[in-house]
Amino acid sequence: MKYFLDFGSHKLEGLLEFTEKLNIDTEWIVQSYEPNIFVYNESEKNAESIKEKYKKFSLYQKAIMHENGFVTFNSHKGCWKDETKTEYLENMTTGGNVLDFNPHMDIGNRVFFDSEQVEVECIDVDDILRDICEEDNEAEIYIKCDIEGAEFVVLPRIIESSYAKHIKEMYIEWHERMWFYDGMEGIVEKQKERTIYTSNLKRLGIKCFDHT
Repeated sequence: MKYFLDFGSHKLEGLLEFTEKLNIDTEWIVQSYEPNIFVYNESEKNAESIKEKYKKFSLYQKAIMHENGFVTFNSHKGCWKDETKTEYLENMTTGGNVLDFNPHMDIGNRVFFDSEQVEVECIDVDDILRDICEEDNEAEIYIKCDIEGAEFVVLPRIIESSYAKHIKEMYIEWHERMWFYDGMEGIVEKQKERTIYTSNLKRLGIKCFDHT
């Protein structure tokens, strides 16, 4: 069976993109994860109109991490156009993150986040893989990973997992830019980590693609 894991599903826009890109249909099982309380309800509404496209569809209000429990999630409500905070971008809903330094802006597009810290449940990515693979030892897994910086703790967990051999492809959005608080040194350090993780994933036979 083929499985698509949608880590950081937001309003399921990415799932629709990959449904077309990977020809995901009623032969696939889809699992989506979105911890942001300010977009989750809309995700649920959108799920009602697309869930019949797949063999089975599940949506979870959980953050993808390297352990189980609860974590402080910086839930973005939206954002301001710039640091003056005079123009609120009503139609632009950003994501959120679990980073302890909670970046106040995105240096890529320069928007300033309107966020609120909320305690949310997190799930160990290895548990997700285990539950699939112990049920289906022929599972073929495809992953979209857009988790706003948490990839730097989740990917090492995947690399160490005995179930990683079931992963065929990963589409990863990288967020080294969030470490701008540490200057270029912080960003460069994360870029080095990115290279290491990508190399290790490829060594395991997993095809890796950048997702934007």
